[in-house]
Amino acid sequence: MPEVSIVIPAYNAMEYLPHTVESVLQQTFRDFEVVIVNDGSTDNIKYWFDQAVRDPRFRLISQENQGIAGARNAGIANTQGEFIAFLDADDLWHPSKLKKQVQALRNNPDVGLAYA
Repeated sequence: MPEVSIVIPAYNAMEYLPHTVESVLQQTFRDFEVVIVNDGSTDNIKYWFDQAVRDPRFRLISQENQGIAGARNAGIANTQGEFIAFLDADDLWHPSKLKKQVQALRNNPDVGLAYA
């Protein structure tokens, strides 16, 4: 079971999604899974995923468009990690983001949420 589950809701985000995925792959913290939720996109996310994403920690879920909240909820329902991290399809993470946040949560067990 991964320690962190990353949920990426994506709706017509192919312009950004490869860079977003690359920012996840550059993380110094490596114990994660990624669930990308294709929220009814029409821009070939499934084709791109099938062709370009080879890391077994990544999964793609496709659904009819339900909006960002519905996509996040679908992602959460398909995760296994102890912690959940949300990443929008058009955002990038600093390479130490997960490491710092997981460390903060581990060092402060009374804290239930970390965000930036």
